[in-house]
Amino acid sequence: MTKVIKFHFFASTIFLSICFILQIFFNAYNTLPWVNIVLFLGLLISTIINPIYGICILVFLLPFTAGFFHQTQALFNIAIPMVDSLSLDGVIGVLFGVLLLYTFTNRLKLDRNKSWDKASLLESILIAFHLIIIITIAIAISRNLYQSVSPYSVKGFFYNLANIRYLSFHDDYFPLRDLVIFTAAITLSIRLLNLIRTPSQLKQSLLIPLAIATTIILGYALWSKLTGLGYNRDGVATGVNSFLPDIHAYGGYALAAVMGGLYYLSSTNVLIKWIAGAFSLLAVAGVVVSASRFAIVMLGIVVISYLFFVFRTKNRGKITTVILSIILVLGTAYLSVHWDNRGLFSRLYSVFHSQSFEDFNTALSQRPDIFRSNLLMYSHYPILGLGKGIFYRQSSIAEFSQSHFFAQYNGENAHNYFLQILVEMGLIGLVIFCTLFLYQGLYLRNKHTGIITLLILGLFSGNLYGHSLLLPNLLFLLFILLGASNIDKEPEKSISPTIRLIQLPKTWRYFLIAMTTTLIVGAIYEVKTSYGKLPFQSQFFCYKPAEYSDRQTSGLFKETYTVTGKYLMLNYIVHHADAQRRPLTIDFNLEQQGQTIAYYQRLINSPGEYQESLDISQLKTGSNISLQIKTSRCFTPMNLGVGLDKRPLGIQLNKVLQDSR
Repeated sequence: MTKVIKFHFFASTIFLSICFILQIFFNAYNTLPWVNIVLFLGLLISTIINPIYGICILVFLLPFTAGFFHQTQALFNIAIPMVDSLSLDGVIGVLFGVLLLYTFTNRLKLDRNKSWDKASLLESILIAFHLIIIITIAIAISRNLYQSVSPYSVKGFFYNLANIRYLSFHDDYFPLRDLVIFTAAITLSIRLLNLIRTPSQLKQSLLIPLAIATTIILGYALWSKLTGLGYNRDGVATGVNSFLPDIHAYGGYALAAVMGGLYYLSSTNVLIKWIAGAFSLLAVAGVVVSASRFAIVMLGIVVISYLFFVFRTKNRGKITTVILSIILVLGTAYLSVHWDNRGLFSRLYSVFHSQSFEDFNTALSQRPDIFRSNLLMYSHYPILGLGKGIFYRQSSIAEFSQSHFFAQYNGENAHNYFLQILVEMGLIGLVIFCTLFLYQGLYLRNKHTGIITLLILGLFSGNLYGHSLLLPNLLFLLFILLGASNIDKEPEKSISPTIRLIQLPKTWRYFLIAMTTTLIVGAIYEVKTSYGKLPFQSQFFCYKPAEYSDRQTSGLFKETYTVTGKYLMLNYIVHHADAQRRPLTIDFNLEQQGQTIAYYQRLINSPGEYQESLDISQLKTGSNISLQIKTSRCFTPMNLGVGLDKRPLGIQLNKVLQDSR
């Protein structure tokens, strides 16, 4: 297994380094984002000096990366030259630094020891999850291309890989973004299982920098609420988002901070107890000013549950803990009433007095309808899901999602990260994802890593009603917490006794083999038969009738004309760059009252300007005719690596004329 781990690390880090070079220096926008480069180099150098320093700086910076650009622009009116996913560059810098240390020095080992311990099993689960990520992303891209009737191109693949930071949810190659992000997150998590081994390393590299960064973020949120300054997407009167993109992501993050503070509130050290109390109160205020209703409700549940837990335990210094806990409960209640800008209590009242599903759905911010639609979409492809990274795109198809909410916004995310994983990666993906963190909580949790388990639960609680883990920086933080779970006072020894494989009875072994075989065959069948089934049909993208302002059409053009002449004359341009290698067929069809009156097919072997003349001399003057033009495939310039145009195009229809009778 050690060889597999090493190969995974080398292959993943080299792939990520190539992606960084392509995305920073060879993107189609010809921009040089010096902030991204500085962050990469800074973390690379810090990691080479000492890997713990590199991880410490990375953990401190991660929470700021999602909203740093917006806040500096709002406060100082400075547009900093940087591109999206700043956190990704930091993670790649750390990984590349570890690669250099291992390759050129003897200061670092990639393996702990030769024994198979609990952390080794976690490494195996992480690699299995990475494999499922790769498979479902490949499935997602192939299904997108099928919908767009767009051929695969190696040049187009690398062109999109170089420009993934500019891709949108509806683009065919958008899943490549998840490939890069999850590869970085999983690879870093596996490395940390070996790099962070002692309680002191855990504090230096993770807990202290994260606490400092969180204090700044929470303090900035309060300052922004009181002064009205800074970037707040929904307006400061509604709620603040600090260095996160929106109030829900920030509310969930602040909720995790509350849980982290409460963990240390039961410390026997009086100083730590009071610091934890002050931090928890700051975090409580941070959750409330976010105005995220679900985060505030969860805050009340967490604080009251903790107070109940305190009363049931018999610890030294219990009176101080009880006093601080009561202060937190009262503070939560007061702040929730004082800053109730989004009608939390009126919404809660509406929930319990709903007379219909519509009322209940409205009171819960459309979540019942969204969750119902999520499960409906999942039911179509239960084993491997739709494909990683295409939930947003496929949910925009009303015939598939059967949701007014998704159709209204032209697609959205699942508003529950676990449901998003389920719909995109199927039951297999969700089971492996949950297994990662259940394993951490059940087998790697001890007195040193209990705080990690609680912080993971905090991040998850913010994703039951939202999807903030779609943000790369929070996803990286989640996997860093997972990787920092292999803590022992004596790092040279295995964290636990060697795991011995359980000898199952022969009947159970045959049953598991049969179940696995059935699952694999079912997954293959599910994928193979999905092409052409809802929602993976060309009518929703390539052959969705459209004519754009530059006279380009989609793969299907429809228009009605009044007969005034003998011939309908068309002048059009074919831009398909691959027409010489893949000849293009264009069908011209004229209909009147549902009957085909003229049909013509043309084979195109090269891009260029063309004309057609369709005989309509037998038709009555003043009658209406319907013209339909359909290409055998669509031309998406970005998919072939010839431009940034992401539209699935047919032809450029310049003129439609009729001669005189």
